[in-house]
Amino acid sequence: MQHLIGWLLLIASIAGHTEWWVVIVNRSHALRIRSTSLRKFRTLHDLAVLSYPVILLWLTGTGPKSLWRGGRFSEQSSFLQWLLIVTITGCIPLILGMVRWHWIRHPQFKHSNSTTRHDVLGQASTEEDRTAVRGPRRHVSQLWPWNEIFHLEVNTKAIRVNSSTGNGKTTRAPLRLAHISDLHFIGCPGLGYYQFLVNQITELQPDLILFTGDLIDEMELLPEAIDILRPLLSVAPCYFILGNHDWKYEHEQIRSKFAASGWRCVTGRSEILRVGEYQILLAGSEQPWIGPAPPVVRDAGCDLRVLLSHSPDQHLLAKRFGYDLMLSGHTHGGQVVLPLFGPIYSPSLFGVSYVSGLFRRGKLTMHVSRGVGAKDPMRWRCCPELTCLEVTCGN
Repeated sequence: MQHLIGWLLLIASIAGHTEWWVVIVNRSHALRIRSTSLRKFRTLHDLAVLSYPVILLWLTGTGPKSLWRGGRFSEQSSFLQWLLIVTITGCIPLILGMVRWHWIRHPQFKHSNSTTRHDVLGQASTEEDRTAVRGPRRHVSQLWPWNEIFHLEVNTKAIRVNSSTGNGKTTRAPLRLAHISDLHFIGCPGLGYYQFLVNQITELQPDLILFTGDLIDEMELLPEAIDILRPLLSVAPCYFILGNHDWKYEHEQIRSKFAASGWRCVTGRSEILRVGEYQILLAGSEQPWIGPAPPVVRDAGCDLRVLLSHSPDQHLLAKRFGYDLMLSGHTHGGQVVLPLFGPIYSPSLFGVSYVSGLFRRGKLTMHVSRGVGAKDPMRWRCCPELTCLEVTCGN
C-alpha cells in the first residue's frame, strides 16, 4: 500500500507540475509579448515538462526511503516535501478544468443548430486539386493520421440578443452573420482550401461577413490572401480587424492593403450601417496587441451593437462598454482536444474557459470561433470552423 501511495504522489506531482506550466503559458500568450520571447518561453516550458519526471525521480533517490520504493512522505527531505506540495496543488485546477469541460464547456463547444463537415482534401478530384489544398508547406504534424487541418465544419447557430436599444419588433427575419477567424495564410493549408472556404461562405448568403483577425503568417502570401477573399465583397459587406499574428509583421501595411481591396476595418472605431430592417453598430478591438480601445456604445440607438475582438479576453470590456454581441477567435478551440482532459492550451487569461462556442455574460452574448488555419497545422477533435450566426434581436 505504501508503494502505491508513493507512486501516486509522484504521478500527482508530475501532473500538477505540468498543469502549472500550462497555466503560465496560456496566460503569457494572452499578453502583449513579442513572439520571439514567447518562443523562448515555450522552449523553457517544453524542457521543464519533459525533464521534471527525471529530476523528481533523481531527488527521491534509490534508497529504501525513496517514494517509488515505498518510502513515506515524512521521510523525504524538506525541499522535496515542499516541491511535492507545490506541484501537487496543480492538480486542483487540472481536475476543476476537466469537470468544467465535461459538464459546462463541452456543450458550448459543440452547440450548433446545423452542421456539415467537409473533408476538403478528400473531396478534391484530381492530384492537382489535392496539391492546391495541401499547399507547399510541409510540417511533421501532417503525419498524424487523424489531423483535421484539411477539414472544414460549416455550422449555423441561432442566437437571440436582448438589445436594450432594440425597437421591439419580433417579426423581422434573423440577421445572418458569417463569422470567420484565424485564417493564418502560411502555405498549409493551400490556396485550394481557402477557395473552398470562400465558396462555402458564398453559399451561406450572409447579410454581413465578419473576420476577427490573424490573416497571415507569411508576408509574401498577403497578395494571394487578399485575392482569395476579394470575391466575398460581392456577396455581402465585409468587415475585419487584425490579430496578434498580424502584429508580428508590418500590420499597418496588412491593414491598408486589405482595406484597399474593399474590406472595411473597424479597429478602435464604430460604424453604423443599415442591413434590411436592422440598424447595426460595428466596432473592433485588436487589444492588447494593436490599436486603441473600442468606443463606448452604451447610448447608441441601434438594434444591435457588435464588437469584433480578436481575443475573447475583451468580453469584460465589451460588457462594460454596452455591446450586445462580441465575436472573437484567437484560441483555435485549443487545436487539440484530448478525450479525457479536453483542450489544454488556449492563449487566454481565462485559460480554456472561453476556448470555443457561445457564451452569455449578462446582457452580452459572445461567440468564439475555432478559426480556420493555424501556424502549426495540427488539429485533433477540433475541426476548423465557419459559422453562420442567425441573430434575432429583441428587448
